[in-house]
Amino acid sequence: MDLLNFLQDHAPCYMYDGEKVESQCRKLKDTLSGFDFLYSVKTNAFPPMIQGVAKEGFGADAASSREVELALENGIAPEQVFYSSPGKTDQDIEASFGKCVLIADSISEVRRIHQVAARRGETAEIGIRVNPDFTMLGDRGCASKFGVDTRELLVSEAVLDACTNVRIIGIHVHIQSQILDYQVLGRYYQNCFALARRIQAMNRVWIKFINFGSGIGALYREELDHPVDLEKLAGLAAAIVDENDRTLKAKLYIETGRFIGCNAGKYYTKIVDIKESYGQKYLIVENAMNGFLRPAIANLLSKATEQSLPGYEPLYTCQNEFGVRVLNQEDHRERVHIVGNLCTALDVICENVEVNHTRVGDIIEITNAGSYGYSLSPLLFSGHAAPGQYYVFGGKIFSGE
Repeated sequence: MDLLNFLQDHAPCYMYDGEKVESQCRKLKDTLSGFDFLYSVKTNAFPPMIQGVAKEGFGADAASSREVELALENGIAPEQVFYSSPGKTDQDIEASFGKCVLIADSISEVRRIHQVAARRGETAEIGIRVNPDFTMLGDRGCASKFGVDTRELLVSEAVLDACTNVRIIGIHVHIQSQILDYQVLGRYYQNCFALARRIQAMNRVWIKFINFGSGIGALYREELDHPVDLEKLAGLAAAIVDENDRTLKAKLYIETGRFIGCNAGKYYTKIVDIKESYGQKYLIVENAMNGFLRPAIANLLSKATEQSLPGYEPLYTCQNEFGVRVLNQEDHRERVHIVGNLCTALDVICENVEVNHTRVGDIIEITNAGSYGYSLSPLLFSGHAAPGQYYVFGGKIFSGE
């Protein structure tokens, strides 16, 4: 495939490398023995991407009833689709009932699932999301909009006993993403397993699965950061697998987060105008912020502070989290601002960046665009056409149509 010719006709667009997706899936499967994996649909819901991870035997972490349908439509079996989000409506529960494993986010949601199951004359086997009494670093727990506090859950046996059309068969814990330290992840997994053992002792709870959530980080800055050492993480996790084999015999799941897709995706857009203002050169491109939002957020926060800010996922991870280059053969370099064509000063990909000398029509490439790219961006802002998406595997391009 002649990439540059293709991009001249199809940019702005996302391109996803299917071989890279496959490689990332197999790293997890080959290293973390004893665990199964759930693809986080919200990171990238492009159908060929979901089909790619389904082919590797992965299940799905769905954050809406529509994501449940997307997972099923693209080859993931109902028992491998886990629907976890706060604030499910009655319509969400009805639409997804029997099509997935529902994960209740509150005690009141357990009651509502029970009511739906009772009307149907069925018993629903569900999970429950727990807001644990620890953090990723092992301290005391904290308030959260997600899940049921451990303390509240452990004193709710009477409520659960009354929900006779529900059986709790698993727990889901997720408190932080984008962790690159294998020791932090290992301790967190151990704490989650110990929590499952405590909950298993409750009435009407049968732990058949534990979803440890995400946490395994993608590598945004190769020159500054180190990837998660999966071999060493597997060494810590092996003790959990052994204890599980002796005790709960539950399915152990890890959500993939952006580990699968982030580095497999690139965003391409075309320069449509070049102008100068007070000695500064501006490259104006199509669908900047409204095609790929995260670079605009990174640029905004880097101007506001010189330090990385935790807690802004998935909008922001760190400074210098994207590589940007112009796809031409020019030797001369120049400093420019790369901005979009929206009527807002926030529509900036990057400022004062050194790139090859440019002309109108040149293509800009932005890396690390495979997760929280298309799915997170304000595609409808100003009424511009949305960028395309393409999945490349085995030399073939799939458009999802």
